[in-house]
Formats: sequence, structure tokens, C-alpha cells
Amino acid sequence: MLWSPASQAFNLDVDKLTVYSGPEGSYFGYAVDLHIPAARTASVLVGAPKANTSQPDIVEGGAVYHCPWPAQGSAQCRQIPFDSTNNRKIRVNGTKEPIEFKSNQWFGATVKAHKGKVVACAPLYHWRTLKPTPEKDPVGTCYVAIQNFSAYAEYSPCRNSNADPEGQGYCQAGFSLDFYKNGDLIVGGPGSFYWQGQVITASIADIIANYSFKDILRKLAHEKQTEVAPASYDDSYLGYSVAAGEFTGDSQQELVAGVPRGAQNFGYVSIINSTDMTFIQNFTGEQMASYFGYTVAVSDINNDGMDDILIGAPLFMEREFESNPREVGQVYLYLQESELVFRDPQVLTGTEIFGRFGSAVAHLGDLNQDGYNDVAIGAPFAGKDQRGNVLIYNGNKNGLNVKASQILQGVWASQAVPSGFGFTLRGDSDIDKNDYPGKVCFLFP
Repeated sequence: MLWSPASQAFNLDVDKLTVYSGPEGSYFGYAVDLHIPAARTASVLVGAPKANTSQPDIVEGGAVYHCPWPAQGSAQCRQIPFDSTNNRKIRVNGTKEPIEFKSNQWFGATVKAHKGKVVACAPLYHWRTLKPTPEKDPVGTCYVAIQNFSAYAEYSPCRNSNADPEGQGYCQAGFSLDFYKNGDLIVGGPGSFYWQGQVITASIADIIANYSFKDILRKLAHEKQTEVAPASYDDSYLGYSVAAGEFTGDSQQELVAGVPRGAQNFGYVSIINSTDMTFIQNFTGEQMASYFGYTVAVSDINNDGMDDILIGAPLFMEREFESNPREVGQVYLYLQESELVFRDPQVLTGTEIFGRFGSAVAHLGDLNQDGYNDVAIGAPFAGKDQRGNVLIYNGNKNGLNVKASQILQGVWASQAVPSGFGFTLRGDSDIDKNDYPGKVCFLFP
């Protein structure tokens, strides 16, 4: 579902929306991005991680759909053919056996576009490992599309000899995904090293260069990874969420990564140096098990030329009465005042029990044209019949207005599970070229 802002009211026009649909049960809308490869050329990319494709013998491998914008007449979303192959096989004792397992791999769980490049990932992709006794490790894999979807390459940074839970065997690469502004890729793998997690970066040029489908083990020369930490960091989930921003004053972006089970389950978010992958600064949650760092976003909210950080903690419990805590969720805004110096966080708190406020946060640009950037926050299980809400907050010189300027409500009930409206958000692209930057997609699986 895609809204555009009303040009007079400076809000999103609830009567002016575009609805895209996918196969039933495919989780169409689990991930979404806007693809704008050139001026006056735009489309919507939608992940459906339980979709079936034409891949031989692959069950619910997942897919990414290309949806036309503007949607006209009977124009339909079409599957992008990132991968049309079966599982690759090797010969073992005279018998061909699969070396990888693409069924139920959740391809399309993440999808990101940067100019003409598109990356989509399957964090539950498994491979056999190199051991004499075959095992199935969920290393995860991603695919890159370039040249208007005419060329593709696979990128699986954790598919290597460092297997098993203590290595990168349970990495789930592609669980989270983003780009630096220069087009380099950021990949989160929260399962590496006994679920300490890690973040990996690489250039698209390196991924594409000399790519061969037969190269199942491939190490990129300029790839960077965070390394294994002491055992006290096990089960932290570094890389659960990722984003990019500039925080050191050198014009080179750093990466931001959520670690929602770190710091003794209080959760934290780290700023990581993009050159040597060292940790520069942490922000720690205030409540155990709130999942602080479930989502992260970067935006210059108060338009002072410095990037600010937004962090979601959708399981935060309000404890006005200790005997009756209320799970409402929170979002924290850290305004940057100078290099690596941030104000104490402004906190926005959800109002509906079990609404999961803060599950998604999207930078919208200056929606109301007042000189400050605005954001959308998803509460996918709030509202009538848990259909989900999306709340729009306008920026000001001191942060965000404490009251939402608009609440968009899910309008379709689901027969089986909550429809999850607001589970996925994407904004800050003038997709219809009317000089209002706050176009945003709110989709649900």
C-alpha cells in the first residue's frame, strides 16, 4: 500500500492510495523499497518470503515483486527472476546430493534499492557445509540485480569453512540490509558466533566482478566484517537491524547496528567505524527484554546538518503499576549536537497494549514543508481488531512533536493472523515527482 501527501494539508492523503496484492499466504509486503534508477522512472519492490516461484523442486523459496508506478489499469506486480535454478549438487560416493537448500529460505525477507542496484536476501538459506558428515547450516544468502534486472550475482558472505554455531554457520546473512550513500552494501548476520551476531560490508562492484554461479565458496578482497567477541557477548544478535549515517565529522558514513539482546538483554545500538569495523559508541536500552535496537533509522530531524538516530523498542512495558505492566513499545530519538555527542533521548511511547509501537521507523523527509524532517512509526498490532496503525510525527528544532499529526489505520482484517499494517515502512522518496518528499509505503504480510 502506498500513500502520497495531500499538497494542501501536508498530510498523507487517505483517499489517494495505491494497493498492490500478491499471492495468498506468500507474506507479500514483508519487505518493501522504492526503486528509482533514473529521473522520472520509479517502481515499488515488494518482498514475499513464502512465495513459490518457477525454481524446480523448490517449495516456498520466496520472491521479490516489481510493481509499476504509477499503477495504471490492470498492471500487475511481476516476480523478478533473481534465481531460477534448483539446488546445486555435488557427487558424494557416486551419488549426487544437494549442497544447498533453497526451500523455505525466506528470499525477499529483506530488499533494498540504491539507484540502479537492487539487493534482496534469504536469511534462512541453508548449505551442506564441507564436513564429511553433511549438515545444514542457515548461513543466509543475497542476490544483487543491476542493469535494469538484466544481470544478477549471488553474495553469501557466511558460506565458508567457518561452520557451526561457534563460527558463521548460523549467520543468517541478510537478516537486515542497507546501503551506504556511496552504494556499498551493509549486511546484518545476527546468528554468527553463537548468536553474538556480526555486520558485513562489501561493494557491489566487488560482488559483480568475475562472478560465477559455480563459485559456491567466494571471498571478496575488500569485504569487511566485525569479528568474534568474548563469550559474554553470546546471544546478543548484533546486526538484527542496520542503517548508515555520519557521526564523526569526516564526511565518511559510519554504520549503525541494533543489538537487541545485548547488555544483559537490555539491548543496545552501536555506531561502528566503516573503515576498520571497530565499535565507536553505544546507546543502551532502559528496560530488560524491551528489544531496544529491534529497528534503527537515521535522519536529520532538526535540520542542523547532523544525522540523528531513531531506535525502536517495541516490547517496552509501561510500569505505572508494577502488578499490571503494559507492553506498549517505545521509540528513542538521539539528536546529534556535535561529533559523537548526542542529547539525552526524546522518548515516544505507544498507547495501545501489544500494539508493538516501534516495530518499524521510516524517515519521511519534510512532509509538511516546515523545514524539519518527519518520521513514520509502525504499530502493526494496534488499532481495531489488531489491524495495525502507522503514526506520523512532525519534526521541529528540538526533535519530534510529541503528538502524532496523523494516524493511518489498517483497513483489512485478516482471517488467520493480525494483518500487520505498519510492519514495513519506507519513505523519503518523491516517487511521483511533485516536490513532496514524504511518500511512504505501509505494507503487511
